[in-house]
Amino acid sequence: MTIRVVIIDENRPARDMLARRLGSLPDMLVVGSTGDSEEGLQQIKDCAPDIVLLDIKMKRADGMEVCRQACSISGKAKVVVLTSYIEPEERKMAFESGASGYLLKEIDTPKLVQRIRQLTGANQVRSRCCSS
Repeated sequence: MTIRVVIIDENRPARDMLARRLGSLPDMLVVGSTGDSEEGLQQIKDCAPDIVLLDIKMKRADGMEVCRQACSISGKAKVVVLTSYIEPEERKMAFESGASGYLLKEIDTPKLVQRIRQLTGANQVRSRCCSS
């Protein structure tokens, strides 16, 4: 199973690094990556991702509103908020907006990938395929 990912983050170096980290894995395909919230929402509509990685700390948009919209327009996609600082109230608001996860940006690649696979059910598929 290939996991389709859209990344929305105004910080280009962080966005590019994340795209490289995930794109290097055989079961991950970055189908969209942008620093613009409107373009990101359009990519969700057009690219049918399984996962949306969203930094809600935006200067040019209300990140929580982008989260709500991303959750409502993506039928099957799980929206995961990536943030630099854990803020309990923000975390609560993100989950109330429909987010499926709230993670620190500094998460290492294996843990991030594990969380993405859990959210998409890829771990269960892999386990069923490999069990005898």
